[in-house]
Amino acid sequence: MGKNNPNPRWEIFLRPFEELYGKKIRPSTFFEDYRDPDSFRTLYLFNHKGPFPEFQAKFNLIIALSKFDPIEIRFIAKQITLAQFQEGVTFGEYRIMYAPNETDENVFAKTAAACEGFAEAESELGGVARSRLVISLHRDGDFFREYEIVKGLMEKDSLIRKYVVGLDFCYIEEGFPPKGKKDFFLQVDKDNRSEPSTALSILYHVGESFQDKSLLSAARWVLQSAEWGAHRLGHAIALGVNPDAYRGEIFVETAAERRDSLEFLYERWEEIAKFGELPAKNRIGAELDSIRHTESVEISVTETSLSETRAFQNYCMDKISATDAVIESCPSSNEYIGMVRDIRHHPLLRFVDARLRVTISTDDPGIFGTEIRKEYSKAEQMGLSKELLEEIRKDSFSYTSEILSGRRELSK
Repeated sequence: MGKNNPNPRWEIFLRPFEELYGKKIRPSTFFEDYRDPDSFRTLYLFNHKGPFPEFQAKFNLIIALSKFDPIEIRFIAKQITLAQFQEGVTFGEYRIMYAPNETDENVFAKTAAACEGFAEAESELGGVARSRLVISLHRDGDFFREYEIVKGLMEKDSLIRKYVVGLDFCYIEEGFPPKGKKDFFLQVDKDNRSEPSTALSILYHVGESFQDKSLLSAARWVLQSAEWGAHRLGHAIALGVNPDAYRGEIFVETAAERRDSLEFLYERWEEIAKFGELPAKNRIGAELDSIRHTESVEISVTETSLSETRAFQNYCMDKISATDAVIESCPSSNEYIGMVRDIRHHPLLRFVDARLRVTISTDDPGIFGTEIRKEYSKAEQMGLSKELLEEIRKDSFSYTSEILSGRRELSK
């Protein structure tokens, strides 16, 4: 990585960074220009409020500088486990994502390398810390095939079978509704039940960024993900963020998205209406008719729509509380990259009030310049008591991928 990489993939980083930040980076003098740690932090750390593409533009730097070969992967997997243990982390799940055109042979070699790195670190630490691997699939790719490859690797190699515990969908969520993954979720659940020894969790980033839809539609995405079998919901901001933060704004979404939400409201009207005021069913039906031949819809955030959205969120949280789904809440990430306008509106507060299963996580600690203690400290600053945070910390060990997927039973 870095200077030791003879062929950095600068093209991944340079153009997006210049377009979004207006700063031209010179590869020929990069390591000289940013040899000072403070200069590098200024360039790389994402510690301002901004949309996901701005975050990704900075994250691309590490992708560009890494070799991403088995030797490097093994080294990093080991060092991450050791470093996290020094920060007090005794269990962690870490994601790895392969290029869409990665060969099956390379996927095997790189997956095995990560598992070997974890095993080496665990051995050095005498087993007091454990790391597990989650493989990120491409939202826009052939995720059924990617899943088959992962399952094949687990059958082939006992170390991979031990350390690979989950599947993840991350990166940009706009344009990829969970309904496109419903059959996949159901297939994974079926496989988990038939062969628990190789069961895999589904970690699904959803409701984190919703630039293309209304808050109500984004909350529906979170609920549907949970109902269809996602084990952990990444961020789920739309589910619990205070709608007041969007008062006076205008959401724009496709007519198809609006139609999905209206049909959902219509079909479950009696259930949802128990949580607050909703438009009458005949009004919902009339709006469905009115958008039949349109491409996009503008939704003004009025006092009425705020009340309706809040009721819908409460309904969604109630339904999710009846599932086994867990929400991964990441205070720093949500503050910077997510759509939390004000820390006082952070959804974690409502999640706790609704008695949802939650964990507090760092997301990508390197680029956010954080660690797990800082995230708990931020949660305390929001108003969560030390006693409650300690409960959340202890409970989080019950929400590992191995337990949620059914591979391992929860210790009594």
